[in-house]
Amino acid sequence: MKKAILRDIQRDDLEKVLIWRNQDFIRSVMFNNSQISYEQHIAWYNQLQQSNKRICKIFSVEDKDYGVLNITNMNVESNSCEWGFYIGEKNSSKGTGLFLGYTSLNYIFSTLKIRKVCAEVLESNIISRNFHKKLGFQLDGILRKHLLRNNRYEDVYLYSIFQNEWLLNEEKIRKELEERF
Repeated sequence: MKKAILRDIQRDDLEKVLIWRNQDFIRSVMFNNSQISYEQHIAWYNQLQQSNKRICKIFSVEDKDYGVLNITNMNVESNSCEWGFYIGEKNSSKGTGLFLGYTSLNYIFSTLKIRKVCAEVLESNIISRNFHKKLGFQLDGILRKHLLRNNRYEDVYLYSIFQNEWLLNEEKIRKELEERF
C-alpha cells in the first residue's frame, strides 16, 4: 500500500486549503456552506494555533496533498472528539476518501489514544452517511429539522465509533485499500 501521512497544517498550506474549502462540491455538504474569505480563513488558522481542543491535518499520499482532517471538541475528561474531513482534490483516485478515513481513524485511536469519535452529517449528504457506516460508525440519533439549508430545515445525523469497534473493521478496510493503493 502507498504511504499516507497526516501532517500539521502550515501557513504555506492556507491558500490551497482555502481553495479546496470554497469549492462548491465541498461547501455544499458543510454546515457552513458560505464562501469563506481569506481574512476569515486566517482568523480560523490563528485560532487553531491557540487551541488545545482542535487539530487540523493535511492528508497526503506519496507526498501529494489530497485533503484535510479536522478534529474538534477534544474532551480530555470523556476522551472523545468530533471529526470532519474532505478530499479537496477533484481528480483524486477512487478510494482516496476511504484512505483518508482509514489513516485518520488509526491516528485518532492509536496516536491520540482517543476512546470515541463522533460525527455530525447532514441528512442530504448520503455519501458521507454511507461512508461512516462503511467505517463502522453507529447511528446514535437524529437531530430533527436542525439546520436551515436552502430555505428548509434539514436533519443532522449523529454517528460515533469506539476504538474497539474500529479495530473490528480496520483489517477489512486495510485489505480493500491494499487492492486499490
